[in-house]
Amino acid sequence: MPSKLFRPLFCLSVAATGGLTACSADRAMDPTLTVAPTISAQVVTAATVIVPGTPPGSFTSAVADTSGRQLTEFWDNRSADVNSTSGVNACNIGFFALGSIRSDCINAAAGSYGNRGGYTKYFGDGTGSRDATAFSFAGGFEYTVTLKGSYAGGGSVVGWYTRVGTVYTLHPVQQWSDRNVIGAVPVTINTGGANWGFYIKSTLLPDAESCDVAGVYCSEADGGFDGTPRNQFALFTNTDESAFLVGAEDNRLELFPGAPDSRDSDYNDYIWTVVPTPQVAPVCDFITFGRLVTQVGGKKVVISGNAGGNQPGGGILGEFHIDVNGVDNHVSVIDSYGAITSGVFSSLPNSRIVTGVAKNGNAVELRLWDGGEPGKGTDKVYVKIGGVEVLAPAGQFIDQGNMQYHPVCRGPK
Repeated sequence: MPSKLFRPLFCLSVAATGGLTACSADRAMDPTLTVAPTISAQVVTAATVIVPGTPPGSFTSAVADTSGRQLTEFWDNRSADVNSTSGVNACNIGFFALGSIRSDCINAAAGSYGNRGGYTKYFGDGTGSRDATAFSFAGGFEYTVTLKGSYAGGGSVVGWYTRVGTVYTLHPVQQWSDRNVIGAVPVTINTGGANWGFYIKSTLLPDAESCDVAGVYCSEADGGFDGTPRNQFALFTNTDESAFLVGAEDNRLELFPGAPDSRDSDYNDYIWTVVPTPQVAPVCDFITFGRLVTQVGGKKVVISGNAGGNQPGGGILGEFHIDVNGVDNHVSVIDSYGAITSGVFSSLPNSRIVTGVAKNGNAVELRLWDGGEPGKGTDKVYVKIGGVEVLAPAGQFIDQGNMQYHPVCRGPK
């Protein structure tokens, strides 16, 4: 696509801090550089960190019980780890995630009970989010992964994998397989860009249901619990989506009791926390967008502003307005700006994600794709306000205005 740097751009002028406006790139702004100082880190949310499969899963508030997957969450099953003395069946992964797991669950690796709690939402698909669903973690972030619990009667080989094309590379972690919860050494995973996920290999799992590697089950398996390749993993996140919890099941995905050989599906055999760290991008660019107009429900949505580059003294240059049904969501301080590593527009060049809190208190996520000239019918936007999608789930073309991605830096080094 031909460079669009310094092309004429119609815009709606808005007040801005730091001497900037939300107008065209033709207007003089802070110094434009041809070198690449460091800019803001990537955004850590479920949308940027979690890579869903097909059908895509979503996060839903979790309730820990043993109602069974026919009624609620796929992991809400009775567990074979219940203590026969108490007889209280509160040992599946949901109880661990929410912090209400019993202290007397059998087969617990030492230290597991003390790590319970802190995770409120789970990842699932299908009717009522009752199905286990495929997931992996996006490359481009650094992750700290720690074994936090294990309630397994036997032993498995567990670790993490990367996949490039159809080729899987497995990284077994001995301390995980040995269930060493006390004194567990965090494992740092930084793939340099490839997506990654968890895997488990157990003699209790039939090879015919593997994740493209004989006998190995991967977290990106898309069969859920009722189709092959079956997914043996459950994923949770905390309230602000800054950390994640993963549980692995080492047995056939059948309900306990009453299933052959009393196989349970409690997803608590190995439990890890995953904490992403934003990676500072070695590039500095910016994007301007003047009076982008589209519609939702027959009502106008108007977006104007600019984002990207380094503020003198720290921070991110720019500000923007999103006017929805007469409500102006004005973000004057940008919290994050960067490349889109997963989710909407992640596969598109010249796309950026911007976040901040509007003056009215609404959390705002704005994704922009400069798709070429003239803007109308080529450029797309995606908006979340207060965590709610305002436009189409896959983004929406604009009807008026233009945006311009600038592959150069602005602001101080």
